[in-house]
Amino acid sequence: MAHIPTAGRRARWRGAVYTVPLLVFLLALFVAPLVRLLQLSLRPVDGNNAALPGYTGHQYVRVLTEPFFYEALVRTIVTAALVTVLCVVLAYPAAYALARRRPGLVRTLLFVVVLSPLLTSVVVRSYGWVVLLGANGPVNRTLVGIGVLDQPAHLLTSYSAVVVSVTHVLLPFAIVPLTTALGGLDRDVLRASRILGAGPVRTFARVTVPLSLPGALSGALVVFALAMGIYITPLLVGGANQPLAGIRVYDQISTVFDFPVAAALSFVLLLITVLCTTGLGAAFRTWERRLHG
Repeated sequence: MAHIPTAGRRARWRGAVYTVPLLVFLLALFVAPLVRLLQLSLRPVDGNNAALPGYTGHQYVRVLTEPFFYEALVRTIVTAALVTVLCVVLAYPAAYALARRRPGLVRTLLFVVVLSPLLTSVVVRSYGWVVLLGANGPVNRTLVGIGVLDQPAHLLTSYSAVVVSVTHVLLPFAIVPLTTALGGLDRDVLRASRILGAGPVRTFARVTVPLSLPGALSGALVVFALAMGIYITPLLVGGANQPLAGIRVYDQISTVFDFPVAAALSFVLLLITVLCTTGLGAAFRTWERRLHG
């Protein structure tokens, strides 16, 4: 009996040793840069926006009080929420088709179609929308050809183009977890719903959707977090004048060279993202506890 605690302690120490490389990796490549960025966000600046020694909260005051910054934060939250809703809604048909399809060549091909965009650079996909929505692109040529428009419209540099392109880029992140959730549903429950008189639409709304909400929530959290910080796609499709926080950070770094305010805006954006995702997850857990008692 005396050897059991010793063996248990050895197993625990062995497990702790295995986690050391992961902890070192996180500290070196995630925590340390964040600490350095936080320090930079608290630096005062001179007339040329160069960081000075010392600490001040002036950069955060600017981010939260100047319309140029806080309006971008508000627009970013609204855009991320809109893109998240669109991704989840559009993911349901694709995920449902994938989950219902039996394993085979067709299901494999469908998964390849869904996942292949993730193997392509986001810059390439974004430039694809630039080509599609350009003045001489297929969309404008089609609209002019069928008589909907008299002349090509300015589809690029519009907010609608940004929403559509970002939704396309992030859609696979909603489809994958939703497919897993739908694939795990008990077919007998769905069959019982139809036997009791519910049609396909009512079964989907009253049974399939509630049971698949964990997968929908997982996808929504990932999409929302990515949409809050995305800037390449809005920059290429919508232009540098789009009032989004990611583009504002890019402008402060590449044009104004005000690194402290860019760091402060990044941290505010990170804090908002963490609070929103944590609040959404907590609300879902509360709803789930009430639903299941």
